[in-house]
Amino acid sequence: MSDASAATLRLRVAIPHFFREVEGGSGYGSGRPGQRMARSLALARCLCSLLALRRSRSDAVLHIGDRCIEHWPAQGDRLQRFTALEPEIHLFSDGTHQLNDVLGLFADRIESHTVALDNPRHLPLAARDWLIQSADGADLLLYLEDDLVISDPLFIDKQFWFLERTQHQLVLMPHRIEPTTQAAEARLLVDGPLRPEFLQQFCTPQEQVLRGRFDPDAAEVSFDISSNPHAGCFLISNQQARILQGRTLPQDGFVGPLETAATLTVLAHFPVLKASRLHQRFLQIEHGHPSFLSYLNTFPHR
Repeated sequence: MSDASAATLRLRVAIPHFFREVEGGSGYGSGRPGQRMARSLALARCLCSLLALRRSRSDAVLHIGDRCIEHWPAQGDRLQRFTALEPEIHLFSDGTHQLNDVLGLFADRIESHTVALDNPRHLPLAARDWLIQSADGADLLLYLEDDLVISDPLFIDKQFWFLERTQHQLVLMPHRIEPTTQAAEARLLVDGPLRPEFLQQFCTPQEQVLRGRFDPDAAEVSFDISSNPHAGCFLISNQQARILQGRTLPQDGFVGPLETAATLTVLAHFPVLKASRLHQRFLQIEHGHPSFLSYLNTFPHR
């Protein structure tokens, strides 16, 4: 994108989707009994949030009096890095264990792929592989678990700015949050520090390794080599995808296949950063099917 402000940014998204209620639970939200409604809401919110990222140079206005459609210039945010954005959403499932009621609502706005696998736990890896091998025609590529919700309208602008600022050498992860309603704190950041003996296999955390000013009228934002690089997603540029196409992508090694696809895919090849503690709201993503809030009542506070 030589002139980003005037160009249309093409965002390609891959989402692995699986839902099957298992007696006793599977350890993941996609398998816990009695969670069909909650999981449906999370998937619908995930897809809606992606579609809401779309931008055009003009908006359509329904002129009721003249029974016609007028066109007004779209009003953008001064911090937008591009005026038009086209998300292209691809959802991957086994064709059977899926939330058809939700998918039917979005059938004309997403592209569904059926993947035949002996082990459905490998579905995230299949979605990731497709995304990286299908970089042609896309500026940015986003891998996203099916219960994550993007509420920040500048989420993609911030990622684009970071990639340009770091010459496509690093990857920026958001802080994953769960809003709370009963705790004193308004939100729980669910990806806190991992055990050092586990993390040292992959990286060495370091605070404030990078600073930059996304908003020219605001303070600089600092970034850390994170003590927990996981966020259930990753976003890379076309250039980075080209690099990964020539590399061997991990099949396991970071908890399980789900976490490996979302995290180790990039962590094995690029330094992974998150916004520092004082700037953690710079880039956040919501875990739309809360799974960690109970720890507020069972873990000691300090």
